[in-house]
Amino acid sequence: MDSRLNETDVTGYVQDLLLETQDVEDFLNELARYSAEQLSGPHGQLYCGITLLRDRRAGTVASSSEEARAVDEIQYQFKDGPCLRSCREGVIVHVPDFELDTAFPDYNDTVLKAGIRSVLAVPFDLPGGNARAGLNIYSDKPNAFDDDAIERAVSYVRQAAKGLRLAVRIAQHSDAASNLKAAMESRTIIDTAVGIIIAQNRCSQEEAIALIKSASSNRNRKLRDVAAAIVESAGGGHLTTHFE
Repeated sequence: MDSRLNETDVTGYVQDLLLETQDVEDFLNELARYSAEQLSGPHGQLYCGITLLRDRRAGTVASSSEEARAVDEIQYQFKDGPCLRSCREGVIVHVPDFELDTAFPDYNDTVLKAGIRSVLAVPFDLPGGNARAGLNIYSDKPNAFDDDAIERAVSYVRQAAKGLRLAVRIAQHSDAASNLKAAMESRTIIDTAVGIIIAQNRCSQEEAIALIKSASSNRNRKLRDVAAAIVESAGGGHLTTHFE
């Protein structure tokens, strides 16, 4: 198989995929499956996973198959492995044969039991921000990645990186929007509870807030939950924050 990838085809497919999929998770899963399809060659079927590091947390956000997801999860048990190291340090990590490797001894034993003999981990270029990612490519055969295969994988990751950068940016904006919405909803509930206490006790706003904080501390419950209970007990029911 030709070790070169058609850059126009890969870039175009990834961009179309980003536009056509419903959300970021769908995009990443399709990208993992497409990656396995594009990179599999004479050494047989490959399994691909995408590891994402955000805010010091790691997780496999996508996989080409259940086998890929299961093998990716092994590295998180040991908090180290080829894929995590590739993401953290931004370097290519290649293990030709887990039976001969000494860099990840505990991890190796578990991976071998899962039927995996070799792995190639290639980092995505995600400049700026706190996100780092890598493509994890597994094979059940030893020495599955020769120089041509490594070159092919590096070329593919470089071409797909732009689409992944956009996906991560969308995810970050989505998280920020969700956090803002949750904060505004909490503010609505707390403000309503404060108004109820002021009406019932003929006290000031500061005194009403102090009462809610005291109840939160004494009951070891979140401020929002205490406020929601006050609103419900007053017959206010479930409140909804409206966004115009």
